Amino acid sequence: MYHYVREPTSLPVVGYPAVRPADFRAQLDAACRLATPVGWPEVRAAIEGRQSLPRDALLLTFDDGLIDHHRTVAPELAARGLRAIFFAMAREPRDGLTLGHRLHVLLGVMSPPEFGAAIADRLPAKTARLYLARVETARAASAAAPAATADLADPWKRPLQRDLGTVAGPVLGELIRERLGPEDELARELYLGPRELADLAAAGHVIGGHGHDHHWLDFVDAGARRAEIAASATLVAGYSPGPWPFAYPYGGVPPRPRRLLAPSGFAAAFTTRPGERRGPYRIGRRDADDLPAVVAR
Repeated sequence: MYHYVREPTSLPVVGYPAVRPADFRAQLDAACRLATPVGWPEVRAAIEGRQSLPRDALLLTFDDGLIDHHRTVAPELAARGLRAIFFAMAREPRDGLTLGHRLHVLLGVMSPPEFGAAIADRLPAKTARLYLARVETARAASAAAPAATADLADPWKRPLQRDLGTVAGPVLGELIRERLGPEDELARELYLGPRELADLAAAGHVIGGHGHDHHWLDFVDAGARRAEIAASATLVAGYSPGPWPFAYPYGGVPPRPRRLLAPSGFAAAFTTRPGERRGPYRIGRRDADDLPAVVAR
């Protein structure tokens, strides 16, 4: 599972871990040397019981429909004859950025403490106190269990991503306008557009579903879940016949995922938990940021 594949200075700058292009190339070379890369057709056939996958099968997936995937990833895959799944969001520039990507671009130009102070200053007083308390709790938890590839800004982001998201969204949008300019322009710079998605599909890659607003599907209500899936089905149908794969934003698995996804044409869904294997709608993935250095380099 990959997200950003870019240099730290790539625009727009993001405050989120990224795989550098040189490391990405090394990972692909290691994948070709140590495993058997497969694509969605082989995985789908295995799910349907039509064939078995090699024991060392490796599926490459890319989340969020980022411009990096067309600009940096696609040429490297083509050079090695590899095929992947690109889980793109069903968004247009006029929709702006998702809440998560608003956080990323702001933390690309603000330090985490500066960001936290700016958010707290603009939230209602009671909500600001709740936010800062949760930040301190998250910081303490991170300090107690540090990880080599940890997102150092996560304690400031995480409290805003679920139950505080509704009130935080307008505040984040205001900060973006002040610090970075029109949000629709940022969306054009950060996300894949129809032309780039068509290029990926024409190259033999599969466009998978990833929602519209990048909601935690285990947190939003049933109506919002259905809307996210419907938007994804409309998007992916424009690039290939189904059935298609889906990736849960943030890895949030909704209740009864098969009942939610199968009627819209999604035959499998991927989580963010390594090693998870609980049927076709709970397939775990390993984050490329967590690959051992010996593999990454």
